[in-house]
Amino acid sequence: MDRRFRVLRGELAEVGIEEGLRGWSFEGGLVRPSSDILLGVSELASRYCPTMRDLYLRRILGVRPPPNVKMTRGIAFHEVCSRVVHEVKRMLFEEPSGVPGFVIVDRLLPQGEMVVEGILLRAEERTARLSPRDEEALRREALALYRFLVIQAAAKVDQALSKYPHATSDSIMNVAIPPIIERRVDGSLVGLSRELSVDIYTPYNAVADLKTGEVRDFHPYTVTGYALALEAEDGIPINYGIITYVRVVRGVPRFRIRCFLVGNELRREFLELRDEAYTLLEVGRDPGKPPRCPGYCPYYKVCVGELG
Repeated sequence: MDRRFRVLRGELAEVGIEEGLRGWSFEGGLVRPSSDILLGVSELASRYCPTMRDLYLRRILGVRPPPNVKMTRGIAFHEVCSRVVHEVKRMLFEEPSGVPGFVIVDRLLPQGEMVVEGILLRAEERTARLSPRDEEALRREALALYRFLVIQAAAKVDQALSKYPHATSDSIMNVAIPPIIERRVDGSLVGLSRELSVDIYTPYNAVADLKTGEVRDFHPYTVTGYALALEAEDGIPINYGIITYVRVVRGVPRFRIRCFLVGNELRREFLELRDEAYTLLEVGRDPGKPPRCPGYCPYYKVCVGELG
Protein backbone atom coordinates (compact mmCIF):
# COMPACT_ATOMS: atom_id res chain seq x y z
CA MET A 1 0.00 0.00 0.00
CA ASP A 2 2.83 2.39 0.83
CA ARG A 3 4.37 1.89 -2.62
CA ARG A 4 1.06 2.44 -4.35
CA PHE A 5 0.36 5.61 -2.41
CA ARG A 6 3.78 7.02 -3.19
CA VAL A 7 2.83 6.81 -6.86
CA LEU A 8 -0.57 8.39 -6.20
CA ARG A 9 0.97 11.20 -4.16
CA GLY A 10 3.14 12.02 -7.16
CA GLU A 11 0.06 12.06 -9.39
CA LEU A 12 -1.77 14.32 -6.92
CA ALA A 13 1.17 16.74 -6.82
CA GLU A 14 1.17 16.88 -10.61
CA VAL A 15 -2.55 17.33 -11.37
CA GLY A 16 -4.04 18.57 -8.07
CA ILE A 17 -7.72 18.62 -7.11
CA GLU A 18 -9.80 21.72 -7.76
CA GLU A 19 -11.06 23.48 -4.65
CA GLY A 20 -14.53 23.81 -6.20
CA LEU A 21 -14.78 20.01 -6.46
CA ARG A 22 -14.04 19.34 -2.80
CA GLY A 23 -16.97 18.30 -0.64
CA TRP A 24 -16.53 21.31 1.62
CA SER A 25 -17.47 23.56 -1.32
CA PHE A 26 -21.11 22.50 -0.92
CA GLU A 27 -22.40 26.08 -0.60
CA GLY A 28 -21.90 26.85 -4.27
CA GLY A 29 -20.67 25.71 -7.66
CA LEU A 30 -20.89 22.15 -8.92
CA VAL A 31 -20.95 20.55 -5.47
CA ARG A 32 -24.01 22.43 -4.23
CA PRO A 33 -27.13 20.21 -4.46
CA SER A 34 -29.86 21.61 -6.71
CA SER A 35 -32.60 19.64 -4.95
CA ASP A 36 -33.67 18.65 -1.45
CA ILE A 37 -33.78 14.98 -2.51
CA LEU A 38 -31.19 12.87 -0.67
CA LEU A 39 -29.72 9.98 -2.59
CA GLY A 40 -27.81 6.89 -1.56
CA VAL A 41 -24.30 6.56 -2.93
CA SER A 42 -25.09 3.15 -4.39
CA GLU A 43 -28.15 4.55 -6.17
CA LEU A 44 -25.87 6.87 -8.12
CA ALA A 45 -22.68 4.85 -8.31
CA SER A 46 -24.09 1.47 -9.33
CA ARG A 47 -24.51 2.34 -13.00
CA TYR A 48 -25.65 -1.03 -14.22
CA CYS A 49 -28.34 0.82 -16.17
CA PRO A 50 -27.04 3.71 -18.31
CA THR A 51 -30.52 5.32 -18.54
CA MET A 52 -31.05 5.25 -14.74
CA ARG A 53 -34.22 3.22 -15.14
CA ASP A 54 -33.18 1.34 -12.01
CA LEU A 55 -33.51 4.59 -10.03
CA TYR A 56 -36.91 5.25 -11.59
CA LEU A 57 -38.14 1.75 -10.71
CA ARG A 58 -36.86 2.05 -7.14
CA ARG A 59 -37.83 5.63 -6.28
CA ILE A 60 -40.93 6.29 -8.43
CA LEU A 61 -42.55 2.85 -8.72
CA GLY A 62 -41.23 1.45 -5.44
CA VAL A 63 -39.91 -1.73 -7.08
CA ARG A 64 -37.11 -3.50 -5.25
CA PRO A 65 -34.60 -5.58 -7.20
CA PRO A 66 -35.26 -9.32 -6.94
CA PRO A 67 -32.97 -10.81 -4.27
CA ASN A 68 -30.20 -13.10 -5.42
CA VAL A 69 -27.20 -14.96 -4.05
CA LYS A 70 -24.84 -12.12 -5.04
CA MET A 71 -26.69 -9.69 -2.76
CA THR A 72 -26.63 -12.15 0.11
CA ARG A 73 -22.94 -12.85 -0.43
CA GLY A 74 -22.14 -9.14 -0.37
CA ILE A 75 -23.98 -8.62 2.91
CA ALA A 76 -22.43 -11.72 4.48
CA PHE A 77 -18.86 -10.93 3.44
CA HIS A 78 -19.14 -7.36 4.71
CA GLU A 79 -20.38 -8.60 8.08
CA VAL A 80 -17.66 -11.24 8.32
CA CYS A 81 -14.99 -8.57 7.80
CA SER A 82 -16.59 -6.24 10.31
CA ARG A 83 -17.08 -8.98 12.88
CA VAL A 84 -13.46 -10.13 12.80
CA VAL A 85 -12.12 -6.59 13.17
CA HIS A 86 -14.47 -5.82 16.06
CA GLU A 87 -13.63 -9.06 17.89
CA VAL A 88 -9.88 -8.55 17.56
CA LYS A 89 -10.21 -4.95 18.75
CA ARG A 90 -12.32 -6.08 21.70
CA MET A 91 -9.65 -8.58 22.74
CA LEU A 92 -6.96 -5.90 22.50
CA PHE A 93 -9.04 -3.48 24.57
CA GLU A 94 -9.44 -6.10 27.30
CA GLU A 95 -5.68 -6.63 27.66
CA PRO A 96 -3.73 -3.33 27.89
CA SER A 97 -0.34 -5.04 27.50
CA GLY A 98 -1.29 -6.75 24.24
CA VAL A 99 -2.64 -10.10 23.12
CA PRO A 100 -0.33 -12.47 21.23
CA GLY A 101 -1.58 -13.80 17.92
CA PHE A 102 -1.97 -17.41 19.04
CA VAL A 103 -4.48 -16.32 21.69
CA ILE A 104 -6.55 -14.53 19.02
CA VAL A 105 -6.47 -17.65 16.85
CA ASP A 106 -7.31 -20.02 19.73
CA ARG A 107 -10.24 -17.91 20.85
CA LEU A 108 -11.79 -16.85 17.55
CA LEU A 109 -11.25 -19.76 15.18
CA PRO A 110 -13.45 -22.23 17.15
CA GLN A 111 -16.31 -19.69 17.00
CA GLY A 112 -16.22 -19.56 13.21
CA GLU A 113 -19.09 -21.89 12.35
CA MET A 114 -21.40 -20.34 14.94
CA VAL A 115 -20.52 -16.79 13.88
CA VAL A 116 -21.02 -17.55 10.18
CA GLU A 117 -24.34 -19.25 10.82
CA GLY A 118 -25.68 -16.15 12.53
CA ILE A 119 -24.34 -13.91 9.78
CA LEU A 120 -26.01 -15.99 7.05
CA LEU A 121 -29.30 -15.95 8.91
CA ARG A 122 -29.29 -12.16 9.15
CA ALA A 123 -28.16 -11.79 5.52
CA GLU A 124 -31.00 -13.99 4.27
CA GLU A 125 -33.50 -12.04 6.37
CA ARG A 126 -32.45 -8.90 4.47
CA THR A 127 -32.68 -10.57 1.04
CA ALA A 128 -34.36 -13.94 0.58
CA ARG A 129 -33.95 -17.55 1.60
CA LEU A 130 -31.36 -19.23 -0.57
CA SER A 131 -31.64 -22.67 -2.04
CA PRO A 132 -29.94 -25.36 0.09
CA ARG A 133 -27.16 -25.65 -2.50
CA ASP A 134 -26.47 -21.89 -2.64
CA GLU A 135 -26.71 -21.58 1.12
CA GLU A 136 -24.17 -24.34 1.72
CA ALA A 137 -21.79 -22.88 -0.86
CA LEU A 138 -22.03 -19.42 0.73
CA ARG A 139 -21.56 -20.93 4.20
CA ARG A 140 -18.27 -22.50 3.08
CA GLU A 141 -17.11 -19.26 1.45
CA ALA A 142 -17.98 -17.11 4.48
CA LEU A 143 -16.27 -19.53 6.86
CA ALA A 144 -13.13 -19.59 4.70
CA LEU A 145 -13.07 -15.78 4.70
CA TYR A 146 -13.61 -15.65 8.47
CA ARG A 147 -10.75 -18.07 9.16
CA PHE A 148 -8.44 -16.27 6.74
CA LEU A 149 -9.09 -12.88 8.35
CA VAL A 150 -8.63 -14.20 11.90
CA ILE A 151 -5.24 -15.69 10.99
CA GLN A 152 -4.17 -12.56 9.11
CA ALA A 153 -5.23 -10.30 11.99
CA ALA A 154 -3.33 -12.47 14.48
CA ALA A 155 -0.22 -12.31 12.31
CA LYS A 156 -0.46 -8.50 12.00
CA VAL A 157 -0.80 -8.18 15.78
CA ASP A 158 2.27 -10.39 16.31
CA GLN A 159 4.26 -8.33 13.80
CA ALA A 160 3.32 -5.14 15.63
CA LEU A 161 4.16 -6.65 19.05
CA SER A 162 7.51 -7.82 17.73
CA LYS A 163 8.38 -4.41 16.28
CA TYR A 164 7.05 -2.38 19.22
CA PRO A 165 7.50 -4.61 22.31
CA HIS A 166 6.69 -1.82 24.78
CA ALA A 167 3.61 -0.48 23.00
CA THR A 168 0.17 -0.54 24.58
CA SER A 169 -2.75 -2.42 23.08
CA ASP A 170 -4.13 0.86 21.79
CA SER A 171 -0.95 1.51 19.85
CA ILE A 172 -0.82 -2.07 18.57
CA MET A 173 -4.41 -1.75 17.41
CA ASN A 174 -3.65 1.40 15.44
CA VAL A 175 -0.69 -0.27 13.74
CA ALA A 176 -2.21 -3.68 13.00
CA ILE A 177 -5.95 -3.18 12.52
CA PRO A 178 -7.90 -0.87 10.17
CA PRO A 179 -8.71 2.22 12.27
CA ILE A 180 -12.36 2.65 11.34
CA ILE A 181 -14.73 0.04 9.93
CA GLU A 182 -18.18 1.15 8.73
CA ARG A 183 -17.65 4.85 9.41
CA ARG A 184 -20.99 6.64 9.50
CA VAL A 185 -21.15 9.98 7.72
CA ASP A 186 -23.89 12.51 7.00
CA GLY A 187 -23.88 13.15 3.26
CA SER A 188 -26.81 15.57 3.18
CA LEU A 189 -24.58 18.61 2.61
CA VAL A 190 -23.74 17.23 -0.84
CA GLY A 191 -27.18 15.78 -1.59
CA LEU A 192 -26.53 12.26 -0.28
CA SER A 193 -28.09 10.17 2.48
CA ARG A 194 -27.85 11.40 6.07
CA GLU A 195 -26.40 8.07 7.23
CA LEU A 196 -23.91 6.72 4.75
CA SER A 197 -21.71 3.80 5.77
CA VAL A 198 -18.11 3.88 4.57
CA ASP A 199 -16.54 0.41 4.62
CA ILE A 200 -13.07 1.51 5.79
CA TYR A 201 -11.68 4.94 6.62
CA THR A 202 -7.86 4.84 6.53
CA PRO A 203 -5.02 7.06 7.76
CA TYR A 204 -3.89 7.65 4.16
CA ASN A 205 -6.55 10.31 3.53
CA ALA A 206 -8.30 7.49 1.72
CA VAL A 207 -11.55 5.57 1.87
CA ALA A 208 -11.83 1.90 0.99
CA ASP A 209 -14.80 -0.02 -0.39
CA LEU A 210 -15.23 -3.80 -0.36
CA LYS A 211 -16.72 -5.49 -3.42
CA THR A 212 -17.66 -9.15 -3.68
CA GLY A 213 -18.68 -9.30 -7.35
CA GLU A 214 -17.07 -8.71 -10.70
CA VAL A 215 -14.92 -5.68 -11.50
CA ARG A 216 -16.98 -2.86 -13.04
CA ASP A 217 -15.86 0.44 -14.53
CA PHE A 218 -18.29 2.43 -12.39
CA HIS A 219 -17.09 1.14 -9.01
CA PRO A 220 -14.83 4.19 -8.33
CA TYR A 221 -17.96 6.35 -8.22
CA THR A 222 -18.87 4.75 -4.87
CA VAL A 223 -15.62 5.88 -3.25
CA THR A 224 -15.99 9.31 -4.88
CA GLY A 225 -19.39 9.82 -3.28
CA TYR A 226 -18.04 8.87 0.13
CA ALA A 227 -15.04 11.17 -0.36
CA LEU A 228 -17.29 14.16 -1.10
CA ALA A 229 -19.49 13.39 1.93
CA LEU A 230 -16.50 13.04 4.28
CA GLU A 231 -14.93 16.26 3.02
CA ALA A 232 -18.21 18.10 3.56
CA GLU A 233 -18.68 16.78 7.10
CA ASP A 234 -15.09 16.77 8.38
CA GLY A 235 -13.38 19.41 6.22
CA ILE A 236 -10.48 16.99 5.66
CA PRO A 237 -9.29 16.21 2.12
CA ILE A 238 -9.93 12.68 0.89
CA ASN A 239 -7.54 12.23 -1.99
CA TYR A 240 -7.36 8.49 -2.57
CA GLY A 241 -9.69 5.58 -3.08
CA ILE A 242 -9.21 1.86 -2.57
CA ILE A 243 -11.48 -0.87 -3.90
CA THR A 244 -10.86 -4.36 -2.58
CA TYR A 245 -12.41 -7.18 -4.56
CA VAL A 246 -12.74 -10.42 -2.63
CA ARG A 247 -13.64 -13.85 -3.96
CA VAL A 248 -13.34 -17.28 -2.39
CA VAL A 249 -12.01 -19.85 -4.85
CA ARG A 250 -11.70 -23.49 -3.76
CA GLY A 251 -11.75 -22.44 -0.13
CA VAL A 252 -9.09 -19.74 -0.43
CA PRO A 253 -9.98 -16.01 -0.32
CA ARG A 254 -8.46 -14.05 -3.17
CA PHE A 255 -8.11 -10.29 -3.13
CA ARG A 256 -7.59 -7.77 -5.86
CA ILE A 257 -6.84 -4.21 -4.75
CA ARG A 258 -7.38 -1.16 -6.92
CA CYS A 259 -5.97 2.18 -5.73
CA PHE A 260 -6.68 5.45 -7.50
CA LEU A 261 -6.77 9.20 -7.13
CA VAL A 262 -10.22 10.61 -6.40
CA GLY A 263 -9.50 13.29 -8.94
CA ASN A 264 -11.32 16.04 -10.76
CA GLU A 265 -12.76 13.86 -13.51
CA LEU A 266 -14.27 11.32 -11.11
CA ARG A 267 -15.73 14.10 -8.97
CA ARG A 268 -17.32 15.86 -11.96
CA GLU A 269 -18.78 12.62 -13.29
CA PHE A 270 -20.27 11.71 -9.91
CA LEU A 271 -21.83 15.14 -9.49
CA GLU A 272 -23.25 14.92 -13.02
CA LEU A 273 -24.85 11.59 -12.10
CA ARG A 274 -26.33 13.20 -8.98
CA ASP A 275 -27.80 16.10 -10.98
CA GLU A 276 -29.11 13.74 -13.68
CA ALA A 277 -30.84 11.73 -10.95
CA TYR A 278 -32.44 14.92 -9.57
CA THR A 279 -33.90 15.69 -13.01
CA LEU A 280 -35.20 12.16 -13.46
CA LEU A 281 -36.91 12.07 -10.06
CA GLU A 282 -38.39 15.55 -10.37
CA VAL A 283 -39.84 14.82 -13.82
CA GLY A 284 -40.97 11.34 -12.74
CA ARG A 285 -41.08 9.93 -16.26
CA ASP A 286 -39.82 6.48 -17.23
CA PRO A 287 -36.48 7.03 -19.02
CA GLY A 288 -36.88 3.73 -20.83
CA LYS A 289 -34.57 0.79 -21.16
CA PRO A 290 -31.15 1.09 -22.77
CA PRO A 291 -30.61 -0.46 -26.19
CA ARG A 292 -29.11 -3.48 -24.45
CA CYS A 293 -29.84 -4.44 -20.86
CA PRO A 294 -26.81 -6.03 -19.17
CA GLY A 295 -27.69 -9.40 -17.71
CA TYR A 296 -25.81 -8.59 -14.49
CA CYS A 297 -28.07 -5.63 -13.67
CA PRO A 298 -30.06 -6.32 -10.45
CA TYR A 299 -33.23 -5.13 -12.25
CA TYR A 300 -32.69 -7.25 -15.36
CA LYS A 301 -35.51 -9.69 -14.56
CA VAL A 302 -37.84 -6.79 -13.77
CA CYS A 303 -37.19 -4.94 -17.03
CA VAL A 304 -37.42 -8.03 -19.26
CA GLY A 305 -40.51 -9.25 -17.42
CA GLU A 306 -43.94 -7.78 -16.74
CA LEU A 307 -42.68 -4.25 -16.08
CA GLY A 308 -40.49 -4.18 -19.19
